[in-house]
Amino acid sequence: MSELLGIGQVARLFGLRASALRYYDEIGLVPPAGQDRGKRWYGEAELRRLALVLTLQRTGMLSLEDIRQLLEAGQGESARTVLAGRAAELAERVRELRQAQDYLEHLLTCPRAHPVRDCKHLAARLDGQVRELTAAVDFKSA
Repeated sequence: MSELLGIGQVARLFGLRASALRYYDEIGLVPPAGQDRGKRWYGEAELRRLALVLTLQRTGMLSLEDIRQLLEAGQGESARTVLAGRAAELAERVRELRQAQDYLEHLLTCPRAHPVRDCKHLAARLDGQVRELTAAVDFKSA
């Protein structure tokens, strides 16, 4: 593709508003290939960069600031540091989501009439959490 597309065309192709593209330009994420009479034009390289930004945002769950840092980092450890930090955050989130899924699946199969209130397995887990949280607390006698 050697042609340039206008900002409106690009916005429609990617399901964005033109204002989002203007913002991406303002913060240095996706500058246009050129401007003519105030209209931004995008070529293949800019479309690829926009696709990268959107992919990193959606699949990598990176903030626009993280993506900007990655794009500016070039080669070296700074990009890897951002990626490693986000990968660790996502791994922790996945662990939390799996734990939540385990709780829900157990409650769905718990034979108790009211599993959320009466499940002994859940009560034991919750008691353990409470013990961990209160281990260093000095309670006053009532």
